Amino acid sequence: MSTQNRKIIDYSKFELVFGTLAIILWIMLGAVSFAIVYPLAGLAYASLLAFLIFYEMGKHGCVTCYLCRTCTIGMGKLPGFFFKKEGKTNVNRKAQRIFPFVLVLLSVVPAVLVVLSIIQELAVYKIALLAAILAFSLCSGIVRRKTLVT
Repeated sequence: MSTQNRKIIDYSKFELVFGTLAIILWIMLGAVSFAIVYPLAGLAYASLLAFLIFYEMGKHGCVTCYLCRTCTIGMGKLPGFFFKKEGKTNVNRKAQRIFPFVLVLLSVVPAVLVVLSIIQELAVYKIALLAAILAFSLCSGIVRRKTLVT
């Protein structure tokens, strides 16, 4: 597809800051779910996902800066990739292939760990953690279901 067929994207500061903070919070929720089972696993999980999302999908996932009116070195497209209905973002195929894997790591794996932890010992904070993980997962999954299917 040529660059003339794509629309030029303009990222707002609100979208950039709020979306990036939401992704960081989502990573931290998953890290806490891993830390419940094994504390060092939470640190490794947060490091892996920060690398995959902010470096691989963000910085190296750009098609070209020519398509973005406000270049944010990949950080602008991430909130759009996770939380917007727009089908086309300025990401390459590598980032599109990594996205389902990252989404499973962000939502399914932490939710399963929290459920297993709840089975072992019921606690209010674990239920709140599970609800928060599921809320982020459902928000992103419902908005991005077309991307996940195609």
